[in-house]
Amino acid sequence: MKFRTLIKIIAFLIGILLASAGATGAYIAASSGLKTGIAGSYLAASGFILVAAPFLAFPFSTRLAKFLLVIAMFAFACGVLWLAFQPNLPSSHPAAIQVAAIAFGVMLVARVGLALRRQPRRRSSVPSSKR
Repeated sequence: MKFRTLIKIIAFLIGILLASAGATGAYIAASSGLKTGIAGSYLAASGFILVAAPFLAFPFSTRLAKFLLVIAMFAFACGVLWLAFQPNLPSSHPAAIQVAAIAFGVMLVARVGLALRRQPRRRSSVPSSKR
């Protein structure tokens, strides 16, 4: 068995485990098994499913897996920024946590922007002599 095939199988199994954990969490929250924290349970379950998506897509399409991973990282960055600047929490957030949240968001946007800029542009089907 080739190493790449083994990696794809392991990634798919990890994706199945994460997706099943997310589905189980959503089922528990939907079946009224929780008295408090239902919204948090739905959020955690959707987070598990969001993280499982790139693992499930990787064996079939690497490009789709990368796209889903970028979406998951942007969702994580938005969540971190929301938690760092949430005004209605009783404890104040240290400035270091807020700076780290901003730095993570900026570095993620810069990394994705540079990766998109580095990709070669598609050439048009019209020959250069007829332009």
